[in-house]
Amino acid sequence: MTYEEKLSELKELISKIEYLKYTMNSLIYWDKITYMPPEGIAYRSKVMAYMADLQYQLMSQPSFSENVAYLTDHEKNDDITNAMLRRIRRNSEYVSKIPEQEYRQYTELIALAEQVWEQARRENDFAAFLPDLEKIFATFRQFAEYWGYEADPYDALLGYYEEGLCTTQVDAFIAELKPFLIQSIARIQACPQAQQEDCFSQLPQLAKSQQQKLWEIILSRLGFRFAAGRIDIGAHPTILANSPNDVRIVNSYDPADLKSGIFNVLHCGGKGIYQQSISPRLLGTSLAEVASFALEEGVGRFYEHVIGRSEGFWNYFYPQIAALIPAFAELSPHQIYCQVNTAQPSFCRIEADELTDLLHIIIRYELERELIGGQLAPRDLPDAWNQKYQDYLNIRPQNHSQGVLQDIHWAAGYVGYFPSYIAAALSSAQIGAAIESSCGSIEKLTGRGQFQVIKDWLTEHLFCFGALYPTPQLIHQATKEPLNSKYYTDYLRKKYSARYSIKL
Repeated sequence: MTYEEKLSELKELISKIEYLKYTMNSLIYWDKITYMPPEGIAYRSKVMAYMADLQYQLMSQPSFSENVAYLTDHEKNDDITNAMLRRIRRNSEYVSKIPEQEYRQYTELIALAEQVWEQARRENDFAAFLPDLEKIFATFRQFAEYWGYEADPYDALLGYYEEGLCTTQVDAFIAELKPFLIQSIARIQACPQAQQEDCFSQLPQLAKSQQQKLWEIILSRLGFRFAAGRIDIGAHPTILANSPNDVRIVNSYDPADLKSGIFNVLHCGGKGIYQQSISPRLLGTSLAEVASFALEEGVGRFYEHVIGRSEGFWNYFYPQIAALIPAFAELSPHQIYCQVNTAQPSFCRIEADELTDLLHIIIRYELERELIGGQLAPRDLPDAWNQKYQDYLNIRPQNHSQGVLQDIHWAAGYVGYFPSYIAAALSSAQIGAAIESSCGSIEKLTGRGQFQVIKDWLTEHLFCFGALYPTPQLIHQATKEPLNSKYYTDYLRKKYSARYSIKL
């Protein structure tokens, strides 16, 4: 076969893998978490396991590995082909090192564990979820051995999600962040303004249709294309992309909590704008997806926090929200701005303010690393969890649903993922600083409704490339320096020092 024939054959296989991956991850999973009746889970789990096995078989075909080997470093390769081969080799190494039977068992375990977790959280029953949790961590300890590591088994899992990120780097970030965060929270808690009443609690309960309409207004203005996406309601906010032209947002709905709905949809909507802005020419190459979980999460945090918690954002959207929800007119834009930037320790990670947010992540990272390393047994997790919340945030969960059962990540198999949130938080502030250096104050841009300026910069410097470049390279290209914690601590210090009239 010629070079062109081998490349064509490989791309055909990649396209088939994409069809299966996007169908399972987006359409089937989307249906599972939005509209599927509870009694359908057992059969659906078998379907998902079967489709995962089909992907495995395609990647395991001799022609797949033979063509990858032939094409690697070939003189005729262009940049896209080289990037495609780099990503294929990386992804296939992780999958191929796991025995097929074990991979199938893992897929079925995760599909069932999510449902067990959901019920356990609802009923505050950690014991019900413990057997699955033990199996999940035993599975990932074994995966770490298959994937290999130098010093710490957790590095094998961390590397799966974030190429180039290791525990040494994460520990260095935490050493810079944790003291600043704990001390800043303590100083704020001593301020008279710290006990401000939640002005959103004054609003009446809002029907599902009202909240969904508001979400659509906001996302449309930010640049999310509803001709290529939609918003549905599920238990946990997430995003599922079938292609740049088919992006599904799932948001949680609480009639008494307008604020969470807005910030969750900003977060997921930001990710959706990223997915919709990936160049379609990358389809069929394994590159028409986000560069990494951390960069996607960083974009979500940028839209949720840097944009959504700016005073300009609330000044701009205030008339539109008040027209939809008349009771909103009883609040002032500045009052709202102060409220959404209140720092207050809380138990729920997804509702945490920016200042306490990373402490929730650091707690999970430290516990997860001990679970993988064997220093902590899953049965002892609730006590360890509660003690860290006491030590870092000076609060103690009253039950398992409020504490150790609040996240879906472990039930969904995202072991090694939490450090991505640390890299994401740092990148959100660093990207924001780069935009301001190029386009001017984000506060002024949001206040004037110039969200397209922001989207255009992000598309040009980050979004359009998909997974063509590794995240560290993309961050360096876009911001002119490697990822670091300086911009994040500067951003928090500036915001909260002004908010509370204290020095942090």
